[in-house]
This record gives sequence, structure tokens and C-alpha cells, in this order.
Amino acid sequence: MEFGVLGGLSVTDGGGRHLPTAPKQRQLLGLLLLHANQVMPVHTCVAEIWDDHPPLSAATTLQTYVMHVRRLLARLPSVASRAAARDRLRTVGQGYLMVVGPGELDLLCFEDLVERAGRVPAGDDAAVAVLLRGALALWHRPVLADVRTGPVLQSAVTHWERRRLDVHEAYLDARLRLGCHREVLPELAVLTRGHPTHEPLHARYMTALYQVGRAGDALDTATRLTHRLVQDLGVAPGPAIRRLQSVIRDGGSMPVPALSVPGHRPA
Repeated sequence: MEFGVLGGLSVTDGGGRHLPTAPKQRQLLGLLLLHANQVMPVHTCVAEIWDDHPPLSAATTLQTYVMHVRRLLARLPSVASRAAARDRLRTVGQGYLMVVGPGELDLLCFEDLVERAGRVPAGDDAAVAVLLRGALALWHRPVLADVRTGPVLQSAVTHWERRRLDVHEAYLDARLRLGCHREVLPELAVLTRGHPTHEPLHARYMTALYQVGRAGDALDTATRLTHRLVQDLGVAPGPAIRRLQSVIRDGGSMPVPALSVPGHRPA
């Protein structure tokens, strides 16, 4: 059995795909999976599905949605019974707990790979890069891209998208430390276009450009960043960008990026 949230919502078992068709049931399943192995209080589920306007019957209706999700789970070959489905989706006090085992949810696999990268001995950047590349390969689209998101899910989605970017930055740092400047240029070009005011990404892009002999393009990148920061946020670039500009203009040695693998940060 495999569950997926790093892209569209997915439930795969026995070679087939199994998903609720009703939007609110999909929303509930996405919420439970994004917080797998954590108790989600009833009031949190209600706030997610109905925001600030829950009906008087919200708690009862939520129980009905849970029942439908359990029925779906019971039809999965790996579950195969209502009792096993209730053990998968448990009622715990005034909340619900979705039990997911090792290797069953792409999000937990992602975090496992990142944590393994964090335990790699210092200096083994090649091993770190392999693990983080594997973690990033699990992402296909934004989190729960095909599920309606309320306030709770939206906050979690925002968290995990930031988490994804943190891990991507750590991966790029490992590659830069390995001297793979030319190889990471396409990724950095895409990332800086998608995050036009993100200074650390632009610093990495400038570093890579300078190291492959494109000092002019590196300075142009700093100019574009400065323009966007002033135009969009009313601020100037920080000292890191200014130091890089000075090094590039002087033709000096570019500092090697510090490798920082993000630790586990649950939503």
C-alpha cells in the first residue's frame, strides 16, 4: 500500500488506485495523511473543511466522512476488512489518527532521506547529494495539488513547500562543494526565476556563474535581484550579496558554501 501527497493525492494498492470522489472526503483524507501518525482533533478537522462557517451538524457530518474513508480503506487488498480499516483510521479521544507504516507515505520517505543525509559524516558531500536528490525526486507537483485546501491544509502545504526549498538549497550546496557548478546552473536558473527576491538562491546562482567564468552574468543577476527587492519589498540586498559582488568585481576567490542539511521539522 502506498499513499501520496507530494503532488496529487493518491492511494495505491494491489496495482489499482483508490480515492474518494467527494471533494470533502478527499480533503479530510489529505489532512489526515499530511499529519500521518498524529491525532487530528475534531475541531481542527471541522475548521479545515468548513473554515469559519461550520454547520450545526459539522461533527456528525465529519463522522460520516470518516466512515466513508474507512469504507474505502476496507476495500483495499492490504486492509480487506472494516476492523482493519478502523485500526488504520482510529478514533482517539476527540480526534482521528491515520496510521501509516514505514515506506507507505511519500512524505515520510522524503523526511527519512533528509534525516539520513543529516547523519552523513562531515565532508561526504557526494553521499549527501545522492540522498537529497532522492528526497527531491519524490516531489511531482505542489503538495496535494488536486485537493481543495482550507486554512489548516493551506498552512501545512505552505510549510512543506518551504521545506522542499530548504532541502533543495542544501542539495545545491553539496553539489557546489563538489565543484559541480556548471551542472547546477539550469536548476538555479529555474529556482531564481521562481523566487525572484530569494537572496540565498541568487547568491548560489552568482557563485556558480562566477566559477564557470561568467562574471558578467553573475553581476547582472545581482542587479536584477536588487531591482526586484527595491521594487517589490522596498529593501536593498543584504551583506552576503554585496560581498559576492565585491569578490566578483575584484576577481577574488569565491567562498565555498557551507553545507547545512535541514533537520526534521514536522508541520
